[in-house]
Amino acid sequence: MPPLSGFQVAEANIRLLSGDDWAPWFVQQVDQALTSIHLSIYMISDHWRSPEVGKLNLVDSLVKAGLRGLTCRCIIDQPHNLNRRIPFNTKAARKLQAAGWKIRIMPTGKTLHEKILLLDKQLVVIGSHNISKASAISNFDTSLAVDSAALAERIYRQFWQRWRVAVPFVADVWLR
Repeated sequence: MPPLSGFQVAEANIRLLSGDDWAPWFVQQVDQALTSIHLSIYMISDHWRSPEVGKLNLVDSLVKAGLRGLTCRCIIDQPHNLNRRIPFNTKAARKLQAAGWKIRIMPTGKTLHEKILLLDKQLVVIGSHNISKASAISNFDTSLAVDSAALAERIYRQFWQRWRVAVPFVADVWLR
């Protein structure tokens, strides 16, 4: 098999996240963030408490990070792609915004399907997990957490490319 070409990450600590370990790990990392959280995600749901994962609530952890004064930004997919998930995304986006998060959505004609979390411009999580009950307990999702300043810098630049195309979230944007 030929070697992969592209970006190489040297001296990186990598963790595979799947199954029951993802949600508790996510909450722990968000709670330990010191300066910033950048989130680019297709779906975020505030309706997902579950006894299977210890009644964790990922949105509540993100809210607390905003209230702690961290720089918090989130890009969510645009409403036309979200169909029945609109009420969940709207409620979560409103909660985050009230806690100091800057929220943007992709404009019509663009789909944001990625799931990327960047903590403190150092730890990158890339994978298939949305912030949802299904990702925590019923879907077969897998993500990689990579502790690498070099990769984080590339993801940070990518985030800002998306941010520039995205439009500000207003509370009634998905109700139009």
